[in-house]
Amino acid sequence: MNRSIVALLGGATLAACADLSVPHGAASLAVSPILDSVYVGDRTLAHRVTYIDGNGNPQPPGTVLWTSTDTTIARIDARTGAVTGRKRGAVVITAQAQGITGAALVVVSDTLDITLLLDTVYVLPGDTLRVPVTVLKRNTPPAAAVWFTAPSNSQFSIDSATGRLTAVTAGGPSPYVVHADSLADTGAVYVLSLPDTTGGKMFYSVGGSAISHVGGPAVAVNYRATGGKQAFQLRGKYAPAGTTLQVLDITLADSVITADTTFAIDSLNPAEDLDAAGGPIAVCSPPRSWGFWAAQSPGILGYSRRGGTLHITRIVAVPNGQAVSGYFSFTAQRTDLYNDPLGALVITGSFVAPLVASTTVCR
Repeated sequence: MNRSIVALLGGATLAACADLSVPHGAASLAVSPILDSVYVGDRTLAHRVTYIDGNGNPQPPGTVLWTSTDTTIARIDARTGAVTGRKRGAVVITAQAQGITGAALVVVSDTLDITLLLDTVYVLPGDTLRVPVTVLKRNTPPAAAVWFTAPSNSQFSIDSATGRLTAVTAGGPSPYVVHADSLADTGAVYVLSLPDTTGGKMFYSVGGSAISHVGGPAVAVNYRATGGKQAFQLRGKYAPAGTTLQVLDITLADSVITADTTFAIDSLNPAEDLDAAGGPIAVCSPPRSWGFWAAQSPGILGYSRRGGTLHITRIVAVPNGQAVSGYFSFTAQRTDLYNDPLGALVITGSFVAPLVASTTVCR
Protein backbone atom coordinates (compact mmCIF):
# COMPACT_ATOMS: atom_id res chain seq x y z
CA MET A 1 0.00 0.00 0.00
CA ASN A 2 1.43 3.36 -1.05
CA ARG A 3 0.04 6.65 0.24
CA SER A 4 2.96 8.90 -0.63
CA ILE A 5 3.87 10.96 -3.66
CA VAL A 6 6.14 8.82 -5.81
CA ALA A 7 7.40 11.28 -8.41
CA LEU A 8 6.35 14.71 -9.64
CA LEU A 9 8.47 15.81 -12.58
CA GLY A 10 8.38 19.52 -13.25
CA GLY A 11 7.63 21.32 -16.47
CA ALA A 12 10.57 23.66 -17.00
CA THR A 13 13.00 20.84 -17.74
CA LEU A 14 10.55 18.66 -19.57
CA ALA A 15 10.16 20.25 -23.00
CA ALA A 16 9.87 17.19 -25.18
CA CYS A 17 10.42 18.83 -28.53
CA ALA A 18 11.25 22.19 -30.05
CA ASP A 19 7.65 23.20 -30.77
CA LEU A 20 6.74 23.73 -27.11
CA SER A 21 7.23 27.49 -27.46
CA VAL A 22 10.32 27.90 -25.33
CA PRO A 23 10.63 31.70 -25.02
CA HIS A 24 13.52 33.40 -26.81
CA GLY A 25 16.36 34.22 -24.49
CA ALA A 26 15.94 31.03 -22.43
CA ALA A 27 17.93 28.07 -23.68
CA SER A 28 16.57 24.60 -22.91
CA LEU A 29 17.57 20.98 -23.02
CA ALA A 30 14.85 18.53 -24.09
CA VAL A 31 15.08 14.85 -23.12
CA SER A 32 13.22 12.28 -25.21
CA PRO A 33 11.26 10.27 -24.34
CA ILE A 34 10.17 12.24 -21.30
CA LEU A 35 8.47 9.12 -19.91
CA ASP A 36 10.00 5.66 -20.23
CA SER A 37 9.51 2.28 -18.59
CA VAL A 38 11.66 -0.78 -18.10
CA TYR A 39 11.42 -4.12 -16.28
CA VAL A 40 13.91 -5.05 -13.58
CA GLY A 41 16.99 -6.47 -15.30
CA ASP A 42 16.19 -4.96 -18.70
CA ARG A 43 17.86 -2.02 -20.44
CA THR A 44 16.23 0.80 -22.38
CA LEU A 45 17.42 2.30 -25.62
CA ALA A 46 19.60 5.37 -25.31
CA HIS A 47 17.71 8.55 -24.43
CA ARG A 48 18.07 11.53 -26.71
CA VAL A 49 18.56 15.23 -26.06
CA THR A 50 17.85 18.34 -28.10
CA TYR A 51 19.49 21.62 -27.21
CA ILE A 52 17.48 24.77 -28.03
CA ASP A 53 19.52 27.97 -27.93
CA GLY A 54 18.34 31.35 -26.69
CA ASN A 55 16.97 32.21 -30.13
CA GLY A 56 14.79 29.11 -30.22
CA ASN A 57 17.00 27.23 -32.70
CA PRO A 58 18.04 23.56 -32.29
CA GLN A 59 21.79 23.16 -31.88
CA PRO A 60 24.15 20.22 -31.23
CA PRO A 61 24.17 19.60 -27.45
CA GLY A 62 27.86 18.74 -27.29
CA THR A 63 28.99 16.50 -24.44
CA VAL A 64 26.04 15.18 -22.39
CA LEU A 65 26.39 13.84 -18.84
CA TRP A 66 23.59 11.57 -17.60
CA THR A 67 22.64 10.90 -13.97
CA SER A 68 19.87 9.09 -12.07
CA THR A 69 18.27 10.32 -8.85
CA ASP A 70 18.35 6.79 -7.38
CA THR A 71 20.81 4.28 -8.80
CA THR A 72 19.35 1.52 -6.62
CA ILE A 73 16.18 1.74 -8.74
CA ALA A 74 17.67 2.55 -12.14
CA ARG A 75 21.28 2.86 -13.26
CA ILE A 76 22.01 5.07 -16.25
CA ASP A 77 24.94 4.96 -18.62
CA ALA A 78 26.65 8.33 -18.12
CA ARG A 79 27.63 8.49 -21.80
CA THR A 80 24.61 7.14 -23.69
CA GLY A 81 21.61 7.71 -21.42
CA ALA A 82 20.54 4.04 -21.60
CA VAL A 83 18.83 2.94 -18.37
CA THR A 84 19.00 -0.45 -16.63
CA GLY A 85 16.19 -1.33 -14.21
CA ARG A 86 17.38 -2.59 -10.82
CA LYS A 87 14.30 -2.58 -8.54
CA ARG A 88 10.67 -1.44 -8.59
CA GLY A 89 10.15 2.31 -8.40
CA ALA A 90 10.39 5.58 -10.32
CA VAL A 91 13.41 7.82 -10.87
CA VAL A 92 14.18 11.10 -12.56
CA ILE A 93 17.06 10.91 -15.02
CA THR A 94 18.85 14.12 -15.88
CA ALA A 95 20.99 15.22 -18.81
CA GLN A 96 23.48 18.08 -18.42
CA ALA A 97 24.88 19.89 -21.46
CA GLN A 98 25.74 23.47 -22.39
CA GLY A 99 25.46 24.41 -18.73
CA ILE A 100 21.75 23.51 -18.43
CA THR A 101 19.75 20.47 -17.35
CA GLY A 102 16.93 18.45 -18.87
CA ALA A 103 15.04 15.60 -17.22
CA ALA A 104 12.77 12.61 -17.84
CA LEU A 105 10.91 10.08 -15.73
CA VAL A 106 11.67 6.34 -15.82
CA VAL A 107 9.35 3.79 -14.18
CA VAL A 108 10.86 0.42 -13.25
CA SER A 109 8.49 -2.55 -12.88
CA ASP A 110 9.03 -6.04 -11.56
CA THR A 111 8.61 -8.84 -14.09
CA LEU A 112 5.22 -9.35 -12.41
CA ASP A 113 3.83 -6.10 -11.07
CA ILE A 114 0.60 -4.88 -9.45
CA THR A 115 -0.40 -1.20 -9.31
CA LEU A 116 -3.40 -0.36 -7.13
CA LEU A 117 -5.04 2.66 -8.76
CA LEU A 118 -7.09 3.08 -5.58
CA ASP A 119 -4.95 1.74 -2.77
CA THR A 120 -7.27 3.73 -0.50
CA VAL A 121 -11.02 3.61 -1.18
CA TYR A 122 -13.61 5.98 0.32
CA VAL A 123 -17.27 4.90 0.22
CA LEU A 124 -20.59 5.45 1.99
CA PRO A 125 -22.49 2.52 3.52
CA GLY A 126 -24.43 0.86 0.70
CA ASP A 127 -21.98 1.93 -2.05
CA THR A 128 -20.59 -0.44 -4.63
CA LEU A 129 -17.60 0.04 -6.93
CA ARG A 130 -15.10 -2.08 -8.78
CA VAL A 131 -11.56 -1.70 -7.43
CA PRO A 132 -9.30 -0.72 -10.37
CA VAL A 133 -5.87 -2.36 -10.64
CA THR A 134 -3.20 -2.69 -13.32
CA VAL A 135 -1.21 -5.92 -13.62
CA LEU A 136 1.94 -6.11 -15.76
CA LYS A 137 3.64 -9.37 -16.66
CA ARG A 138 6.83 -9.46 -18.67
CA ASN A 139 6.42 -12.90 -20.21
CA THR A 140 2.94 -13.34 -21.66
CA PRO A 141 0.88 -15.32 -22.48
CA PRO A 142 -0.67 -16.54 -20.33
CA ALA A 143 -1.84 -13.44 -18.49
CA ALA A 144 -1.51 -13.43 -14.72
CA ALA A 145 -4.47 -14.86 -12.81
CA VAL A 146 -5.97 -12.02 -10.76
CA TRP A 147 -8.31 -12.35 -7.78
CA PHE A 148 -9.32 -10.40 -4.65
CA THR A 149 -9.68 -11.25 -0.97
CA ALA A 150 -10.33 -9.42 2.29
CA PRO A 151 -9.90 -10.51 5.92
CA SER A 152 -13.15 -11.03 7.78
CA ASN A 153 -14.69 -7.65 8.63
CA SER A 154 -18.07 -5.99 9.09
CA GLN A 155 -17.35 -2.91 6.94
CA PHE A 156 -17.43 -4.35 3.38
CA SER A 157 -17.26 -7.39 1.15
CA ILE A 158 -15.35 -7.86 -2.12
CA ASP A 159 -16.08 -10.22 -5.01
CA SER A 160 -13.11 -12.52 -5.55
CA ALA A 161 -13.31 -12.62 -9.34
CA THR A 162 -14.22 -9.03 -10.23
CA GLY A 163 -13.01 -6.88 -7.33
CA ARG A 164 -16.50 -5.45 -6.91
CA LEU A 165 -16.62 -3.92 -3.43
CA THR A 166 -19.85 -3.51 -1.45
CA ALA A 167 -19.81 -1.23 1.60
CA VAL A 168 -21.92 -2.29 4.56
CA THR A 169 -21.27 -0.22 7.66
CA ALA A 170 -19.03 2.64 8.75
CA GLY A 171 -15.49 1.81 9.81
CA GLY A 172 -11.95 1.36 8.63
CA PRO A 173 -9.32 1.29 7.48
CA SER A 174 -10.01 -2.32 6.58
CA PRO A 175 -7.64 -4.07 4.16
CA TYR A 176 -8.35 -5.67 0.83
CA VAL A 177 -5.82 -7.81 -1.05
CA VAL A 178 -5.34 -8.20 -4.80
CA HIS A 179 -3.48 -11.29 -5.99
CA ALA A 180 -1.74 -11.89 -9.34
CA ASP A 181 -0.27 -15.38 -9.63
CA SER A 182 2.11 -15.55 -6.63
CA LEU A 183 2.19 -11.77 -6.06
CA ALA A 184 -0.11 -9.81 -3.72
CA ASP A 185 -0.61 -6.20 -2.69
CA THR A 186 -2.85 -4.63 -0.07
CA GLY A 187 -5.11 -1.59 -0.14
CA ALA A 188 -7.45 -0.06 2.44
CA VAL A 189 -11.16 0.71 2.57
CA TYR A 190 -12.77 3.47 4.62
CA VAL A 191 -16.56 3.32 4.90
CA LEU A 192 -17.54 6.82 6.03
CA SER A 193 -20.67 8.27 7.60
CA LEU A 194 -20.25 12.03 7.81
CA PRO A 195 -21.45 13.61 11.08
CA ASP A 196 -22.55 16.77 9.21
CA THR A 197 -21.44 18.82 6.21
CA THR A 198 -17.76 18.48 7.15
CA GLY A 199 -15.15 15.75 7.06
CA GLY A 200 -15.20 14.81 3.37
CA LYS A 201 -12.38 12.64 2.01
CA MET A 202 -10.92 11.88 -1.41
CA PHE A 203 -8.15 9.60 -2.66
CA TYR A 204 -6.78 9.57 -6.19
CA SER A 205 -3.83 8.30 -8.20
CA VAL A 206 -2.02 10.07 -11.05
CA GLY A 207 -0.07 8.05 -13.59
CA GLY A 208 2.17 9.10 -16.47
CA SER A 209 4.96 11.67 -16.50
CA ALA A 210 3.81 12.64 -13.00
CA ILE A 211 3.12 9.85 -10.51
CA SER A 212 1.17 10.44 -7.34
CA HIS A 213 -1.04 8.50 -4.90
CA VAL A 214 -2.61 10.95 -2.45
CA GLY A 215 -5.64 11.66 -0.32
CA GLY A 216 -7.08 14.58 1.57
CA PRO A 217 -10.17 16.69 2.29
CA ALA A 218 -12.98 16.87 -0.26
CA VAL A 219 -16.10 18.98 -0.75
CA ALA A 220 -18.84 19.07 -3.40
CA VAL A 221 -20.89 22.15 -4.23
CA ASN A 222 -24.01 22.81 -6.29
CA TYR A 223 -23.61 26.51 -7.13
CA ARG A 224 -25.10 29.31 -9.25
CA ALA A 225 -23.09 29.88 -12.39
CA THR A 226 -23.19 33.09 -14.39
CA GLY A 227 -26.70 33.71 -15.71
CA GLY A 228 -28.33 31.83 -12.84
CA LYS A 229 -27.71 28.34 -14.24
CA GLN A 230 -26.87 25.65 -11.71
CA ALA A 231 -23.48 23.92 -11.88
CA PHE A 232 -21.45 21.50 -9.73
CA GLN A 233 -17.87 21.21 -8.58
CA LEU A 234 -16.03 18.45 -6.71
CA ARG A 235 -12.73 19.55 -5.17
CA GLY A 236 -10.00 17.64 -3.36
CA LYS A 237 -6.89 19.21 -1.85
CA TYR A 238 -3.79 17.56 -0.42
CA ALA A 239 -1.14 19.70 1.28
CA PRO A 240 0.60 17.98 4.22
CA ALA A 241 3.65 19.59 5.74
CA GLY A 242 6.75 19.21 3.63
CA THR A 243 5.04 18.18 0.38
CA THR A 244 3.58 20.00 -2.58
CA LEU A 245 0.00 21.27 -2.68
CA GLN A 246 -2.15 19.27 -5.07
CA VAL A 247 -5.63 20.29 -6.22
CA LEU A 248 -8.14 18.22 -8.17
CA ASP A 249 -11.37 19.75 -9.53
CA ILE A 250 -14.20 18.22 -11.51
CA THR A 251 -16.69 20.82 -12.75
CA LEU A 252 -20.04 19.86 -14.27
CA ALA A 253 -22.18 22.14 -16.40
CA ASP A 254 -25.26 21.14 -14.38
CA SER A 255 -26.04 20.46 -10.73
CA VAL A 256 -25.95 17.00 -9.14
CA ILE A 257 -29.28 16.03 -7.65
CA THR A 258 -29.68 12.33 -8.58
CA ALA A 259 -27.69 9.34 -7.35
CA ASP A 260 -26.49 6.39 -9.45
CA THR A 261 -25.73 8.75 -12.33
CA THR A 262 -22.69 8.87 -14.62
CA PHE A 263 -21.50 12.18 -16.08
CA ALA A 264 -19.14 12.42 -19.04
CA ILE A 265 -15.97 14.47 -18.44
CA ASP A 266 -15.15 16.36 -21.63
CA SER A 267 -12.05 18.20 -22.79
CA LEU A 268 -11.14 21.77 -21.89
CA ASN A 269 -8.51 23.88 -23.60
CA PRO A 270 -6.45 25.88 -21.05
CA ALA A 271 -7.34 29.06 -22.95
CA GLU A 272 -11.00 28.51 -21.98
CA ASP A 273 -10.27 28.46 -18.25
CA LEU A 274 -9.33 32.04 -17.31
CA ASP A 275 -10.03 35.48 -18.74
CA ALA A 276 -7.39 38.17 -19.26
CA ALA A 277 -7.71 39.26 -15.64
CA GLY A 278 -7.45 35.72 -14.29
CA GLY A 279 -11.18 35.29 -13.69
CA PRO A 280 -12.51 31.71 -13.63
CA ILE A 281 -14.56 31.64 -16.85
CA ALA A 282 -14.84 27.85 -17.09
CA VAL A 283 -16.02 27.65 -13.48
CA CYS A 284 -18.43 30.59 -13.50
CA SER A 285 -19.83 29.60 -16.90
CA PRO A 286 -18.85 25.99 -17.64
CA PRO A 287 -18.87 25.41 -21.42
CA ARG A 288 -19.05 21.67 -20.73
CA SER A 289 -18.09 19.26 -17.94
CA TRP A 290 -14.35 19.14 -17.37
CA GLY A 291 -11.58 18.13 -14.96
CA PHE A 292 -8.37 19.72 -13.70
CA TRP A 293 -5.35 18.62 -11.68
CA ALA A 294 -2.41 20.69 -10.45
CA ALA A 295 0.71 20.24 -8.33
CA GLN A 296 1.91 23.59 -7.00
CA SER A 297 5.59 22.65 -7.02
CA PRO A 298 7.13 21.94 -9.47
CA GLY A 299 4.22 23.67 -11.21
CA ILE A 300 2.30 21.04 -13.18
CA LEU A 301 -1.17 21.81 -14.59
CA GLY A 302 -3.37 19.32 -16.42
CA TYR A 303 -6.74 19.84 -18.17
CA SER A 304 -9.09 17.00 -19.03
CA ARG A 305 -9.30 15.30 -22.39
CA ARG A 306 -12.54 13.85 -23.71
CA GLY A 307 -13.55 10.39 -22.52
CA GLY A 308 -13.54 10.59 -18.71
CA THR A 309 -16.41 9.85 -16.34
CA LEU A 310 -17.66 10.91 -12.91
CA HIS A 311 -20.06 8.44 -11.29
CA ILE A 312 -22.28 9.69 -8.47
CA THR A 313 -23.02 6.60 -6.40
CA ARG A 314 -25.18 7.88 -3.56
CA ILE A 315 -26.61 11.10 -2.09
CA VAL A 316 -27.66 10.81 1.55
CA ALA A 317 -29.01 13.13 4.21
CA VAL A 318 -26.65 14.22 7.01
CA PRO A 319 -27.22 16.75 9.79
CA ASN A 320 -27.55 20.22 8.21
CA GLY A 321 -27.41 18.97 4.64
CA GLN A 322 -26.33 16.12 2.35
CA ALA A 323 -23.31 13.95 1.55
CA VAL A 324 -22.37 12.49 -1.82
CA SER A 325 -20.13 9.59 -2.80
CA GLY A 326 -18.69 8.37 -6.07
CA TYR A 327 -15.65 7.66 -8.20
CA PHE A 328 -14.03 9.10 -11.31
CA SER A 329 -11.49 8.47 -14.02
CA PHE A 330 -10.20 10.89 -16.65
CA THR A 331 -7.11 11.80 -18.65
CA ALA A 332 -5.54 15.22 -18.08
CA GLN A 333 -3.11 16.75 -20.56
CA ARG A 334 -0.20 18.65 -19.07
CA THR A 335 -0.10 22.26 -20.24
CA ASP A 336 3.70 22.23 -20.53
CA LEU A 337 3.47 19.14 -22.76
CA TYR A 338 0.19 19.96 -24.45
CA ASN A 339 1.19 18.66 -27.88
CA ASP A 340 2.99 15.57 -26.63
CA PRO A 341 1.06 12.29 -26.12
CA LEU A 342 3.42 11.49 -23.24
CA GLY A 343 2.05 14.54 -21.43
CA ALA A 344 -1.23 12.69 -20.77
CA LEU A 345 -1.92 11.85 -17.10
CA VAL A 346 -4.41 9.15 -16.10
CA ILE A 347 -6.28 10.13 -12.93
CA THR A 348 -8.49 7.74 -10.94
CA GLY A 349 -10.18 8.40 -7.60
CA SER A 350 -13.01 7.86 -5.12
CA PHE A 351 -14.62 10.24 -2.64
CA VAL A 352 -17.15 10.88 0.10
CA ALA A 353 -17.89 14.59 0.42
CA PRO A 354 -20.43 16.96 1.92
CA LEU A 355 -22.78 18.22 -0.82
CA VAL A 356 -23.28 21.93 -0.20
CA ALA A 357 -25.83 24.17 -1.94
CA SER A 358 -24.50 27.68 -2.62
CA THR A 359 -26.75 30.56 -3.70
CA THR A 360 -23.81 32.92 -4.30
CA VAL A 361 -23.38 33.75 -7.97
CA CYS A 362 -19.94 32.75 -9.19
CA ARG A 363 -17.84 35.82 -10.08
